[in-house]
Amino acid sequence: MKDLWPFLKLSLPRLPWFAAGGLLAVLTVAASTGLLALSGWFITASALAGAGLILGLDVYRPAGGIRALAITRTLGRYAERLVNHEAVLRHLADLRSWIFRRLAPLDPGTLARFRSADLLQRLVGDIDTLDGLFLRVITPTLTAVLALLGGAVLFGLLAPFSALWVIALLAFAGLVLPALALALGRAAGERRTRAAARVRELAVEGVQGLAELRVFGALGRHRRALESAESDRAHAEGGLARWGALGDALAMLAGLAAVWLALWLGIGWLATGQAGAPIVVLVILATLGLSEALGMLPGAYQRVGQIRSAARRLLDVANTRPALEEPKTPVAPASCEGLQLRQVVLRYGEQGPPVLQGIDLDVNTGETVLITGASGAGKTSILSVALRLVAPQEGEARVAGVPVQDMSYQDLYSQLGALTQETVLFADTMANNLRLARPEATEEQLHQALFIAGLDDFVQTLGQGLDTQVGEGGALLSGGQARRLALARLILRDPPLVILDEPFRGLDPATIIRLRERMAPWLAQRAALVIAHEEATAPMADRHYRLERGQLQAQQPRS
Repeated sequence: MKDLWPFLKLSLPRLPWFAAGGLLAVLTVAASTGLLALSGWFITASALAGAGLILGLDVYRPAGGIRALAITRTLGRYAERLVNHEAVLRHLADLRSWIFRRLAPLDPGTLARFRSADLLQRLVGDIDTLDGLFLRVITPTLTAVLALLGGAVLFGLLAPFSALWVIALLAFAGLVLPALALALGRAAGERRTRAAARVRELAVEGVQGLAELRVFGALGRHRRALESAESDRAHAEGGLARWGALGDALAMLAGLAAVWLALWLGIGWLATGQAGAPIVVLVILATLGLSEALGMLPGAYQRVGQIRSAARRLLDVANTRPALEEPKTPVAPASCEGLQLRQVVLRYGEQGPPVLQGIDLDVNTGETVLITGASGAGKTSILSVALRLVAPQEGEARVAGVPVQDMSYQDLYSQLGALTQETVLFADTMANNLRLARPEATEEQLHQALFIAGLDDFVQTLGQGLDTQVGEGGALLSGGQARRLALARLILRDPPLVILDEPFRGLDPATIIRLRERMAPWLAQRAALVIAHEEATAPMADRHYRLERGQLQAQQPRS
């Protein structure tokens, strides 16, 4: 069970909640068992008293006890559900934060090991599966153990010593049935976890790629793959249900066997005068109540295989280490003095051809440097090296004279802002997407950033203005509008060093001219590295290089 141990340790901050839930569960079972036992004793004693076989029966205290136990059982059950679910929901929130903190430092190359839909399943489905660890395994187990111990004390005080054989039978069943359920349900539980992950992956990717699947006539093939995955999941779920039904049946039989044993022992007590009829009925009905606690165990343990499989998938993510670790003793630059690349050599894969060969470049404060080149020439690789998303085989990138590998990501990104080719917008308003860069920004500052990015006229045409929803990934905007909103966000952040990768992509010539004029004063106040296919689709630059065969060739900048 070592794969579950990390999650048990992570539950320690919520231990008071789990302990309270467990005690309430024990209290509920004790009240339920006591209600059965005391009611049986009281009814039998009352019948005997009515026949004149018992003299001076006190009916008030047993009747009051029955009412108290009934109320305790009802309130205890409600409180137990409330407290246990509150504990589990808080713990699941802790787990999601913990997994997200493990994912956040991963570089793009390492993160690319996981499909986005698979990560979604791990963050949602697999973490939700872990709620069974506490609600359906640990709590029922502790409840059954404490209930049997309480039953042993009760029988030892009120019944003959031989009544403990009933507890022994229930305890034996409490060991055998969970072990059997664990063995029978392990394979089906693991299959169910894998199949559920496959279903979510295909469903999410099918929705994301619906247009492409339709255009290329692959929608039917994708639907059949999804149906097959769902069939596998349903088959595994059916296997779990069958083993669960078998476990419930065996638990019921074990409980009935204990009741029959109590009845057989009780007849012997009556025959020998060791106990009266009220005590015999008390033991029989108490046994029935204790068997209910035992009945929860098979269903709990036949899900352990599913829980362990989900835990292993989460640990696979949590134990993934980034290819580029944070430095143990980070160095923070005193002030930003631009970007320097020194003899940078980069290749992807040990045997791959070099993408960058001996790149030397200085980008100083107050100047804009442009790098152009054909697709695949390695322009974006320069950005990746500067952002410390990849590590060059030789050479280094420096910000303010400090090698980026010696800086923490927080210090590096406090100096450097980038507009990458992938425009990332959240399903929120324009204002909230902009305020990711500066939460305290005023509306005047937002509008100023939009003006520089050439998006102010468009926003003025919107009925809700800055409160307009942009959709997931900016789906409610055109490609050019989404690009300029991301540019406005970078402008609002106002970093001293910026890298712009294809900032004018998807824009018409008139818009490019307007943006050049508006961005020129802003770029003049910082060190700026611009990457573009052609000079015509980039801001005005002080220096221009063309990247060919992994090397920079100086060009005459256009006036």
